[in-house]
Amino acid sequence: MAFSFSELTVPLVGAPMAGGPSTPALAAAVSEAGGLGFVAGGYRTAQQLADDITAARALTTGPIGVNLFVPQPSYADVVLLDEYADL
Repeated sequence: MAFSFSELTVPLVGAPMAGGPSTPALAAAVSEAGGLGFVAGGYRTAQQLADDITAARALTTGPIGVNLFVPQPSYADVVLLDEYADL
């Protein structure tokens, strides 16, 4: 499904806030008001995110965005780890 910001009746994006503030109800309310509501995917399991998307879709026929975290590989600094281990 394609989306264009010109479809919004209100120039507003409900920014996704991972960790709790964003809910499916908030995303749906923003979309119902004419903006673009977002479901926050950070810190959610795949099943939790799927459930949140389903819940938001049940509350609005408006557009819903989904925000995902895509973590980069991290490499531990062995020297720093050793310093912490010595504490």
